[in-house]
Amino acid sequence: MNRLASPLRIRAFVWSGVAAFVGAVIVVSALLAWNARQVALADSEAQAARFVAGAEAALNRSLLGVDVLLAGMEDLLGLSDKQPGEIDARAAGARLRSAALQNLMVRYAALLDVQGRVLVSSDAASARLASRLPAGFLEAVASQPISTLMISAPVVSFASSERVLYLARQLRLADQSVAVAIAEVPVVAITNVLIQGVEIRGLQVTLERAGGQLLLSAPNRDDTAATTLSPTLDELAAQRLQWDSPARLTREPALVVYRPILYQDLRIAASIPLDDALQTWHGQRNTIALTAFVFVAMIVLAGVLALQYLERLSQARLDIARSKATLDQALQSMVSGFLVLDSRHEVVQWNHQFDEIFPWLRDLMTRGLPFRQLLEADAVQQLPGASPETRAHWVQERLKQQMHHSDSHEQVQPSGRTIQITERSTPDGGLVITYHDVTALRQANAEIESLAFYDPLTNLPNRRLLMDRMQHAVAASVRSGQYGALLFLDLDHFKTLNDTLGHEVGDALLRQVADRLKACVRREDTVARLGGDEFVVMLNEVSSHRDEAAAHARKVAEKILRRLNLPYSLGTHMHHSTPSIGITLMGGSQQQSVDLLKEADIAMYQVKSQGRNGMCFFDPEMQVAISARARLESDLQTALTGRQFELHFQPQFNLAGRIVGAEALIRWRHPERGLLTPGGFIGVAEESELIVPIGHWVLRTACEQLAAWTSDPRYRHVQVSVNVSARQFRQRDFVARVVEVLRETGARAHLLKLELTESVVLDNVDDTVNKMGLLKTKGVRFSLDDFGTGYSSLAYLTRLPLDQLKIDQSFVRNLGVRHTDDVIVQTIIGMARNLELDVIAEGVETQVQKDTLADYGCQLFQGYLMGRPQPASELEVMLQTAAFAPVPAPAVIPGPSPMPSASAQG
Repeated sequence: MNRLASPLRIRAFVWSGVAAFVGAVIVVSALLAWNARQVALADSEAQAARFVAGAEAALNRSLLGVDVLLAGMEDLLGLSDKQPGEIDARAAGARLRSAALQNLMVRYAALLDVQGRVLVSSDAASARLASRLPAGFLEAVASQPISTLMISAPVVSFASSERVLYLARQLRLADQSVAVAIAEVPVVAITNVLIQGVEIRGLQVTLERAGGQLLLSAPNRDDTAATTLSPTLDELAAQRLQWDSPARLTREPALVVYRPILYQDLRIAASIPLDDALQTWHGQRNTIALTAFVFVAMIVLAGVLALQYLERLSQARLDIARSKATLDQALQSMVSGFLVLDSRHEVVQWNHQFDEIFPWLRDLMTRGLPFRQLLEADAVQQLPGASPETRAHWVQERLKQQMHHSDSHEQVQPSGRTIQITERSTPDGGLVITYHDVTALRQANAEIESLAFYDPLTNLPNRRLLMDRMQHAVAASVRSGQYGALLFLDLDHFKTLNDTLGHEVGDALLRQVADRLKACVRREDTVARLGGDEFVVMLNEVSSHRDEAAAHARKVAEKILRRLNLPYSLGTHMHHSTPSIGITLMGGSQQQSVDLLKEADIAMYQVKSQGRNGMCFFDPEMQVAISARARLESDLQTALTGRQFELHFQPQFNLAGRIVGAEALIRWRHPERGLLTPGGFIGVAEESELIVPIGHWVLRTACEQLAAWTSDPRYRHVQVSVNVSARQFRQRDFVARVVEVLRETGARAHLLKLELTESVVLDNVDDTVNKMGLLKTKGVRFSLDDFGTGYSSLAYLTRLPLDQLKIDQSFVRNLGVRHTDDVIVQTIIGMARNLELDVIAEGVETQVQKDTLADYGCQLFQGYLMGRPQPASELEVMLQTAAFAPVPAPAVIPGPSPMPSASAQG
């Protein structure tokens, strides 16, 4: 609206809108009320139909049961073989009583002759039955040409003073004389069958004949015996009345639904009065009316407020028009490009400088243009030759930047211009975007930074930037406890190359060396050139252990040596160059960058003095340790292929001193150092990834021994425990490999127990539970090794399918010495008992330790007190001389077969 529109037209427009909305609310409310009424009636109709169908089925079943009882009296009493005077009333009555008791609806049953005399009765009270029957009922049954079930009118029982119905059927004796089988059924029993416990408001149920005679009703009427309802149900159906039909009992407007039953032209009718069907709807109607009234009041109030708002808006638009004219003049004089978007991110305004920055968008610019469409057109220019998918991704990333417009960002155009883009929100949800050309500023900054921090020949960080990064790396190392390494490189005989082939060839070599060095390290590491042919490689945060960090630095240095020893193509010349590398470690304490460089430089000159083309650590002792470690790793490779490993077995005993199993322990028969225990080589195996093939060898060898013992009844029940390393357990095919070893060796799975440490379990609990579950289905058992050294696993004990907990020897060693260790051992044993797990203590070396553990409830023991690790042959001798307690095989839990990609270890 504006000032040109008269106040009268404004008011007419507003009140017309109010009237239209009010009319719509009234119409909608009426439709809702009418629809709710139809839904209520439809629900009542469905209820009535379901009730009558259920009542018909229930009554048919009940009457059929009585009919079967009456028809079966002929066979039950053997009437086809007896004359009227030959029936044994007492014996027949007992049989009839037994049959009648099986039908809950029948009070008693009897057999009468045509004169009404009782021939057989299930109850002595039925002796005067003929006098109780409705007049003419007995004659009607006896005169039937074909025997069918007949139902009498309701009468009052003299014995119980309640309404009853008599159901009768004609039977024939041996002389073809007629007898009548009678059953007395209380009306209330039939009524219960009809009602079926259904609760429908106002429901009226009747059982009546086709002529309208009412046999029973619910609610009950005292005059049922004398009542004939009019009109009949057939007449009512012919009139096609719905909710205007008279209820069968109260005659008020209602819905009447009926269905015939199987016997004697009877009908079941259900009447639901209209008022009862609409009782819930009345409340809905009132609620709708009240809601409509509230909406009408709100619409009228909104009309009043709208009139006030439009009058203010008219004045505000005049003020905005004046301000906009002033703003347009200011925007056109801006040095930066300017673009305004509304709340829907459509173009509202832009200035001349925007067209200068984006000339390819000049013909597209128009008010109301979506910003996305503007970006799509810009993407064609920004990404020439790119695919539609790449441009769409560019547009999407630009829109994501727009969602976080607290900071400025930059866009480099194909022409090389750098545009700084700043976005700020407007109060109405729109956006103000400014575009500033900062090309000259960025070029100047880049040139300054490059000259200050980078080597112009190789584009690597120079000494200044390296020293800064080293200072930050040392400080971070002190905080995190992670060690780093510094590698100082010098090219051998580089001066000779410069003197013979010239500095240009020397520069080409330096550039290729720089490229090869960058390819040898991680992205977070630093490769720098100090000057001439000197380079430095800084390895950040390698390991928290000094020896592991040294080992990693050695591997990187070896990789650099291999790469830099490859031939170089220098124009027409093929050149071979070698480096000398000095290494020092960073971390552990605050160190000066200059001192670290000096240490690496000293180590590098040590290499020079020893013949070049090699590496050396600044610390001579570390160099010895690194060399020994490398030699041990090489020897382990040889041991795997040269069959130098052996498997020893340490027996495990129960409280009575009987052997219950053994733990498989690897030994290395070193050709020079003799027999080595795992402590001397397992750590190196784990770090070099040799632990996986070694662990697989242990698993297979243990299973082969199990299979060999199976054929000998003296050893066939020996259970063997195998330790599993974390790296081996995390292999994807671990489960498949365990299953394959069991299948190939023929070892019985329930005799194999895999020992896992807490670190393995907690690394990935879901993966651990899955793998253990798959192996448990095959019969493999599990023990949690070194239990108690890490308390975080306690929360997962109930999830893990464990069989045994193993108390760590560090707790056993301090029993009776440190009170806390006694408490921990007691807690572990009590916890295992509650979880129904076995407990075994390892490292038992004294009788006092064993007795203390036994007092705390421990039943299984392993240690030097009872037996040391020994070859299988010696364990067999021990088994022959010592008592042995066999371990029963567990039931294999049915489950899925392990997938080929599951991991295996042992």
